[in-house]
Amino acid sequence: MFKIIKVGGLVAAACLIIWLTLAPPAQAHAIPVTTNPRANAILENSPPELSIQFSEPVVPNLSRIALLTQAGQSISTGELVPSNDNSSLRLSLPPLNNGTYLVSWHVLSAVDGHTTSGSFSFGVGVTSLGLTSVATDTSVRIAPMSITARWGTLLGVTLLLGLYAFRLFILPEKYPLTRTHLRLPWLGLIFLGVGLILTLLDQSSQYDLWQMDNFRTWLGTRFGQMWLLRLLLTGANAYLLVIVRGKILGNVGALAGTEEHTPPHPLAPSPPLYWLGLLLSLGLGLTSSMVSHSAALRQGSLTATLIDLAHLAAAAIWIGALLQLALTLWQGRHLPDEARSRLNLELNLNFSGVGAAAVGILILSGSFLAYTHVASWSSLVGTHYGLTLLAKVALTLPTFFIASLNLLVIKPKLAERSTPPTILRRFSQLVRLETAIAILILLAAGILIELQRAADAPLLADDPGRLVVEQTVDDLTITLAIEPALIGNNTFDIFLTDAQGNPIADASRLLLRYTFLGQSLGADEGQAMPHDDGHYQLQGSYISLIGEWQVEIAIRRPGHYDTFAPFRLEAGLGGTIRPLASQETSLGERFARFMTIMGGGVAGIFFLLFGLGWLFLARQAAHTPAQLIPLVGLGAFMILSGGNMAYIFFSQNYTPGKFLTNPILPDSQSITIGETIYREDCVVCHGPMGLGDGPGAVGLNPAPVNFAAGHTATHSDGDLFYWIKNGVRGSAMPGYGEKFSDEEMWHLVNYVRRLSMQSFP
Repeated sequence: MFKIIKVGGLVAAACLIIWLTLAPPAQAHAIPVTTNPRANAILENSPPELSIQFSEPVVPNLSRIALLTQAGQSISTGELVPSNDNSSLRLSLPPLNNGTYLVSWHVLSAVDGHTTSGSFSFGVGVTSLGLTSVATDTSVRIAPMSITARWGTLLGVTLLLGLYAFRLFILPEKYPLTRTHLRLPWLGLIFLGVGLILTLLDQSSQYDLWQMDNFRTWLGTRFGQMWLLRLLLTGANAYLLVIVRGKILGNVGALAGTEEHTPPHPLAPSPPLYWLGLLLSLGLGLTSSMVSHSAALRQGSLTATLIDLAHLAAAAIWIGALLQLALTLWQGRHLPDEARSRLNLELNLNFSGVGAAAVGILILSGSFLAYTHVASWSSLVGTHYGLTLLAKVALTLPTFFIASLNLLVIKPKLAERSTPPTILRRFSQLVRLETAIAILILLAAGILIELQRAADAPLLADDPGRLVVEQTVDDLTITLAIEPALIGNNTFDIFLTDAQGNPIADASRLLLRYTFLGQSLGADEGQAMPHDDGHYQLQGSYISLIGEWQVEIAIRRPGHYDTFAPFRLEAGLGGTIRPLASQETSLGERFARFMTIMGGGVAGIFFLLFGLGWLFLARQAAHTPAQLIPLVGLGAFMILSGGNMAYIFFSQNYTPGKFLTNPILPDSQSITIGETIYREDCVVCHGPMGLGDGPGAVGLNPAPVNFAAGHTATHSDGDLFYWIKNGVRGSAMPGYGEKFSDEEMWHLVNYVRRLSMQSFP
């Protein structure tokens, strides 16, 4: 069994190292939310100013925006003017001649210290931009020093917190600390110092912080302030360790291996000194959380930052105490068998409770942070951040298994009157293996801090391109072009021509309605504006999840009936938007789709079952009532949270039609069939326009649904199909499953949706 665990841990570690080695550099953090002019816009007149709204506050004095002609010539502009919160930058422009222009920007995030840059184009008085590539580009330089610095900070905090937590909560008082125990926190101070130096060098390579004005500006940012505070706290921790070391000199004790056990030295550090060290080390952790993804949130940053600190502290105490535990077990290997068995048992008893509490906090805080920074199942399996998070979770599984093995197998053996030497040796080996994997978890955490959070990051694997689909409806040919055809922000270009191929430029209103077919999310819509002869454009992040989508274009023209053109598209795991069913879906896509539909229910059941298992393990882990109470509280919280999530999902969100997908495109033929069925069997109650005002609606309670009031947008096609087939319980709506075929009912669903679209102004 031990060999299997060891091999599994090495394989998991190798997989993480390979992933981190092959993964491309991080994407941007302070990224443009809106630009004016917008990317790829073609303007009739020269704009008076240029502005960019970023997702995070930036440092104006260390940021720049440049305007270039198509030939690369720089154009003189006004000074950079920030908004009150420094989240947007603008500059005045001189009158621009007709032509194409390139905007280049380079900014420093004031919160997390990341450098981002990018470019986009716009045109003035031209018919096309005329550039080889006009797609908006956002990138970030490779920053190995920054990654190393952040990981060094995490490891330094871990080694310091591990010492103080081990002394206060795990190592029995009769066993004093030795100078060997202090080597780990001293190593932690070295890691912190290296991290401070690398951070300064990394930032200086971009902003020349050796100039005093730039350095003062940088220190005025939160990132600079936290760097300075970390420097001071590192010095305070070093001074405290000098005091601790001075007080334990000569206080060797039983763990030295060869000396006889002696009582603690009279000058042994008192508990308040260790509590002070614990507090100073938590302050170091706070300097990391204050420049994290959580601190950069525009809403709820305080709560997220505190939870981030709790997550960091729990991980540091767990891993740091593990290191001290492994060291202490190694120191005690030469003790007599009885003394060694007693030491191993006491350490196991104390560490079980502390480790279990830390792991419980890690699970709860980690779940919150994942929900906040990943946001969707698509982002979990389709971004660098999400995949690194999965690698981190995969590494925790063998550590949890090892901990359970120590708790359920090794601990009872240690409690026996005579513990076999093989059990003592196996306990020490398992602790060392768990420690090694835990350090790799810290490495993954350092990478996560540097990566763009999954909620904002583009999906991986696929390259930008251009999707073109076409459809003829009535006397119109509608061509829809999507660029870059990736999940997120896109330009939707609609080109209208008549039967003779002439452009249609007199559409008074052109509305696009986007419906995600995999889940009841409601429809999103936007109005396309005239661009040039026969072209209408809309830009925005309307397709945001992997899975199947319907984009329906509603066109209003003077002297014509409204025209509707539906398109079925599919967003793949790599982010590419393509025609529906153009290729086989991958396992990752199927997983993301299933979890998108069932995520709340699955998560609720998981937390419920995990909470029940946690209560069982809590009784095994706790050595005293003081340890048992918080562990039981964590388990009860998991059970209540999971039960509430599962109850809400199955009582309010789940319907039998959730997994049904409409196989029929709502084209003119389908709408005609659905209208015929509707007028024969539905109009009597729902009325000719679906307003719920048919003659049969009088006296019905509840009243028939008004389709034009937006009711259908809150339900998937599968829900509508299920209710048509089986009826609606508690209402006068009967089931038509025996009267109509499945195909006919899908046609009826399409027509009911069209009644909702008829209401567009």
